[in-house]
This record gives sequence, C-alpha cells and structure tokens, in this order.
Amino acid sequence: MAHNDNTYVVKYLTVLGRACNARIMLHLSGAKYTNEFVTNEQVAADRAAFPFGKVPVLVVNRPDGTSFEFGESIAIEHYLAEKLGFLSSNLDEATVMKSVAFNIYFELYSHCFAGKIPIQEAVADPASEFNTKALPEFITCHERWLNKNGNNGHYFGDKLTYPDIALVSWVRIMDGLGVTMKETSPIKKLEQTVKGLKEWDGKYEAFHPFGVIPV
Repeated sequence: MAHNDNTYVVKYLTVLGRACNARIMLHLSGAKYTNEFVTNEQVAADRAAFPFGKVPVLVVNRPDGTSFEFGESIAIEHYLAEKLGFLSSNLDEATVMKSVAFNIYFELYSHCFAGKIPIQEAVADPASEFNTKALPEFITCHERWLNKNGNNGHYFGDKLTYPDIALVSWVRIMDGLGVTMKETSPIKKLEQTVKGLKEWDGKYEAFHPFGVIPV
C-alpha cells in the first residue's frame, strides 16, 4: 500500500461512525495519525471551528510544516483512498472504483438512516420496500460486480481497494441492524477475505462501525 510522509488528525466522536472508513484506511495503510476526540456539545458550542460546522474533519500535516483541513466523510474517504493507495493510479480505473464505493453508500444510507420508517422496523417487516426491493436489488448488483472479478474476495484484481472497505463496513452495519446474508454470497466472501488481512494487526473488531474507541 502507498505511503507518504504526511501525518493526519481525525477530528470526530469516540464512536467509529462516519469516520470509520477513514480510520480503517489510515490503520491498514500504516499511516501516522491521531484521533482528536470532540463531543457533539463541543461542536454545537463553536461550529465556526469546523469547516462546515460539523465532524468528521481531517487535518493533513505536510512534511514542510504546512497543513490543511477539510470536512465531509465522503470527501475524506476519497482523499485517503487516493493518497494511501486504495485506488488505481489510472484515472479511468479509479473512477470506476469510486463509483462502486459511492453506490454502496448511497444505495444503503437512505434506507438505514434517512428512511420513512426506522430501519429496524423495515428489516423486521418481510413486506417492506427494503426487504422486497432495495436489499435484493443491492445484493444482486454487487454480487454481479464481485462475480465479474472471479469471486476472489475483492471487487478489483487481487488486492484491497476502497470499494472493499466500503462494502465490509456496510455489511457490518447491516448485520448490526439484523440483516443477514447467505454465507455463500460473494459479499460474505469479500467480508471474510478482508477480515483475514494481516494489516488489521488483530484489531478488526475494534474498527466496527458501531464501535467506540476507548479514551
């Protein structure tokens, strides 16, 4: 995986939450980073201290002593994926990779966190739009992508990329919400492949999207 001399600061809550994928990429790549924990109350008290008045925020410290910071979780993930080697160096290939990662997010986020009814109710109701349309269509689509790559546990080639990380986090979110997938699904194959990476250094469970970082 790509390395550079930048160091990073992730400003966010102690929960993994919307900073989960960013923290995963930093951890798996071996990049030097620290967490600066803030509370919702601290953010509300001084919104001008954050680019868009909310978190997460990523601070990038360059070797020459300069730095910059920016917000929005998707932008942070996009930047780190490119900077840390989780995207192809070929622009066209990287664009396709990002499209897959973004589709994972946009197809599931609205149902899980912005739906007309709580996601737990939708999951429990066999006749819900989530169970009859959204989830089956999502699974069919992404199994097709994974089978296109030979069902080897990755979306592209034989190494970890941004879409792999995005899918694993969302599979773990869905599992936490009560959604189960067939163990024979290529999606589960990817999950197990990513889980087995040595770069986790025994900390896979510590990076669950619903997890909390001890302080």
